[in-house]
Amino acid sequence: MSEPIQESTQKTIIDILCKYIDEDVDASQVTPEASFESLGIDSMDVVEIIFDLEETFDIDIPDPGEIANMDNSFSRVQDLLTIANTIITQKE
Repeated sequence: MSEPIQESTQKTIIDILCKYIDEDVDASQVTPEASFESLGIDSMDVVEIIFDLEETFDIDIPDPGEIANMDNSFSRVQDLLTIANTIITQKE
């Protein structure tokens, strides 16, 4: 089981996601339960988000299929939070 996500880490990740949401989506809708589709985030945005997270946290995010207990895609904000938190925790 992964460690709980630190509030500051979650806030940073959500702040990064907010740069990519559709203009007609309010930032308050960026919650762990939200799907990328509902936020107007497409697959190219996800790639850019991953690059931003890797740079911000000095981590490497592998393909989700390479991470235990993950399916082959990021589809929700929680998926990204879980993966990033797992990698950040392992790095520490």
